[in-house]
Amino acid sequence: MRKIAAIALSLFLWTGLASAGTFGHDRHHLHPQPAKKGHMIARFGIITDIHYTNKADSTSRKYSAGLAKTEYFVDVMNRENADFVIELGDFVDTLADDKDPIVNLSEIESVFTRFEGPQYHVLGNHDFDNMSRADLLPRLENTGIPTGKTYYSFDSNDIHCIVLDADYTVAEPHLPFDYPNTFWNWKDAWIPQEELDWLENDLADSNLPTIVFTHQLMHRDTTEDHTIKNADAVMALFEADGQVLAVFSGHDHRGEVAFRNGIHYFVLEGNVGMSLDWSEVSPTEGLDPVTDSPFTLVEIRKLNEVDTFNGLQTYQVKLNGNAQQYTFQDQLIIVEP
Repeated sequence: MRKIAAIALSLFLWTGLASAGTFGHDRHHLHPQPAKKGHMIARFGIITDIHYTNKADSTSRKYSAGLAKTEYFVDVMNRENADFVIELGDFVDTLADDKDPIVNLSEIESVFTRFEGPQYHVLGNHDFDNMSRADLLPRLENTGIPTGKTYYSFDSNDIHCIVLDADYTVAEPHLPFDYPNTFWNWKDAWIPQEELDWLENDLADSNLPTIVFTHQLMHRDTTEDHTIKNADAVMALFEADGQVLAVFSGHDHRGEVAFRNGIHYFVLEGNVGMSLDWSEVSPTEGLDPVTDSPFTLVEIRKLNEVDTFNGLQTYQVKLNGNAQQYTFQDQLIIVEP
């Protein structure tokens, strides 16, 4: 088990809303600071809130571009030789007319699984708009994970990864979201005790730097609409364990970066839209599969900066954002055992 000192260094935050970059000939826009020398321990792609559906576009959500944007994400991650890819929920959305929800899911899943490496999913609230758990879960491929598991963990190179499922009602007995039941709404989000117990044990079993993936948010006040309502209990486990570097979430399409008690909390911008009029940030109004496809390539590096007297090790966390997705770089100091 490692301890994380609550220290953040060399903060750099660049928002793509001001100046978008893409993974192409102009990729240098995504590297405003050169990476320091050290050992790369993880390199993975994240996309969130695709909301794939056949319903009509709105000014803030361009559903019709979802398939092409996902294709571009997968193409980039294959070209970049990412260790794995993960989507953070709301993979699909409510359907129009009588389109078969299984067909709709298979269309976007078949594109996502073209990635030439491990692929993972986080469950979002909209994933149950048209499909029951019994229909949905067997059709989502999580590499090496038993079918039907909604929270799980895996190791990739030199990091430990944890996927959590907060799609449970706040009201007891904390029922899992399902379709066609209407007992839940998008503001519900809860981690049940059984999952908390599993999480505590999973953290204790690993000595690797850890990354956590959720759909709903952790770090805000638990009365806030997008936040897991017992997030304080979850974050207490992260902080007590001392090896969690970062938590990645979706759900609030606007995006955000926060730092709390030694842990970074990254809320990534929605691929379908960022809760604002696309015409305000894009000359193609959110329809271009390259320049309007927010996603990120995360790089985690163990730096060659060791304080031998105090036993400190520095790690660098870097997000290379595509299009409107922000790019970010920071460091965390780890107290080695």
